[in-house]
Amino acid sequence: MEEAPLLAGEIAKAVAGGVKLCPAIAFDQIVGGRYKLRILWTLTKGTHRYGAIGRSLLVGTLGKAVTPRILSRELRELEERGLISRREYPVVPKRVEYSLTERGRTLLPILEQIVRWGLSGIHEEILGLK
Repeated sequence: MEEAPLLAGEIAKAVAGGVKLCPAIAFDQIVGGRYKLRILWTLTKGTHRYGAIGRSLLVGTLGKAVTPRILSRELRELEERGLISRREYPVVPKRVEYSLTERGRTLLPILEQIVRWGLSGIHEEILGLK
């Protein structure tokens, strides 16, 4: 498969400009993990509370629930990377809401393409689910 000339030019310019880490590796390090992409996708639909995010992760994950510890870790890492914002309200019981930041919204075209690819069903074939 040939690389598109425009992309090849962009890659050459980035390398000449001092890019040190492969963008694919960087992307994996930033949003890799079992739930990060799914959390980001959930937040494309607007602000969500912690519990709603956890429940949304059940859909499409073959019913395997995320543990509170893992969900908190994934949310914290996304927040530390500036992709989501966390807003805590001073009420009892605790109320916390999460939303995409401007930086997080830059991932929308990528997320949409991943979902579009997945709608073909090829991922299920690759993973032996079909």
